[in-house]
Amino acid sequence: MQTRHVGNNWVPLLCLSVLFLFTGAVSMMAQGGNGASPGAFVLSTLLAGGIVALWLWRNPSWWLAPPKHYLYLAGGTLAGVLLLAMIPFLHGCGPWLVLGGALATYGYFERLRLLVTTGGGVALAGFLAMVIHADVWGGALHLLAAAGLAFTANRLYVLRNGRRREVQDSDPAFIGSFEEFDAEEPPNFWERR
Repeated sequence: MQTRHVGNNWVPLLCLSVLFLFTGAVSMMAQGGNGASPGAFVLSTLLAGGIVALWLWRNPSWWLAPPKHYLYLAGGTLAGVLLLAMIPFLHGCGPWLVLGGALATYGYFERLRLLVTTGGGVALAGFLAMVIHADVWGGALHLLAAAGLAFTANRLYVLRNGRRREVQDSDPAFIGSFEEFDAEEPPNFWERR
């Protein structure tokens, strides 16, 4: 039986976090770093999209909006990532902006403010990477986006599965530490020690 829960979105967000770590590393190593490598974004988005589709097929979310909205969102995201990767004045940050906007839209469909806020933060980081052309800032913004996505994935995982509880087992050395009473002698509650 499939359980529909918004917390099932933790794996897609973890995939996006790994996507941003990977593309940040590629950008810093290959281009010296404004923070965006459109080819790496496109390929890793296709790979992450396949993993996410398989995960959400087996572990569905709430799907509160009509199904055609989700299909339009998936198609628009794919087209946006492919087309905006080719626009030169975006400095390779077009797919980054599309992924942030798609996450915010998906959060709106699921009526979850956490996803909307995270998507807005990812899109803002992409916009800043597009505007700022310093070597270090692109990598820092990739790390910031990946950390935000990982934090959100953790929050959704905890929402779905709950927090871990400490085991309530007692220590074996604790067993004999109680004061022993004689069963034959009646207790005297009025006596002070």
